[in-house]
Amino acid sequence: MCFTLKKILVIYYTQTGQARLALDAVLKPFLGNPEYKVDFELIRPKKQLPYPWKYSEFFDVFPENVHGIPFDFEPLTIDINTDYDLVIIGYQPWFLSICRPVNSFLLSDVAKKLLNGKPVITIINCRNMWLGAQEKMKRCLLDLNSKLVGNIVFADRSSNLTSLVTVLAFELKGVKQNFMGMFPRYGVSDKDLEAAPQIGKLIETALKQNNFDKLQDLIVAKDFVTVKPNLLLMEGRGRALFPLYANYVSKKGTAGSEERKGRVRTFGIVLPTAILILSPIITIVSRLAPLIAYAKIKRQVHYYQQNSLK
Repeated sequence: MCFTLKKILVIYYTQTGQARLALDAVLKPFLGNPEYKVDFELIRPKKQLPYPWKYSEFFDVFPENVHGIPFDFEPLTIDINTDYDLVIIGYQPWFLSICRPVNSFLLSDVAKKLLNGKPVITIINCRNMWLGAQEKMKRCLLDLNSKLVGNIVFADRSSNLTSLVTVLAFELKGVKQNFMGMFPRYGVSDKDLEAAPQIGKLIETALKQNNFDKLQDLIVAKDFVTVKPNLLLMEGRGRALFPLYANYVSKKGTAGSEERKGRVRTFGIVLPTAILILSPIITIVSRLAPLIAYAKIKRQVHYYQQNSLK
């Protein structure tokens, strides 16, 4: 049987391997299939980022990440002249923005060449707040003349406060499961990973037909783009305040400088404390919101589940 080889580029960043787990699960129908050529390209910063992070290092990346300041990364290993049929971007939100390694790629000349005119699917793995990062991703892809045709979200299924503890244990201690003998495992659930190949089959059908028009609706129907009203409200507050905090820290110096360490430490205390205090309050408000503004909440949830940009 004759077939036209379809070429897929997977651009991603990971420190812990979680993003690769999600990518491999979604792409299972393609891997080892002779009808497809799948190239994985890991973004590799020239200055290696630490893992596990030290507390001060973790919060010191905040200003530059929020401001979208790129850094240098190693040359890609692929042939950038390859004409790919589909590009998949796997990334994590950092401080409600695109993680700096992937954002650096998106702002590069090589991204302009690889993504121009291409259909793009984003695969996010995160704690739970991804809306602001994806809004920035939508803008970047429009600027690159590419079309976002799908978005898949792998989020930790624990409550907001529980995942706050487990993500810090994971990032700062390297402990993924059974932290302190009482907290659940952090990260992408086995249930979601097991279901992910179903999404891969939907992508395969769309790619074969060269028609992605209905793909996002099908992904949403499979419960892979959950938008929780309480997190929607909380993230909205954070997206308004984070640029102000980022300016406050960066006015004292550049990343790693002694001059701004005091402000970094202050932010490292203020942010978790604010989440602990506000999370229960916003959860209560979010449960009342549908009674007061049902139509507005419904519109917002629908908007963030789709790929359009306001």
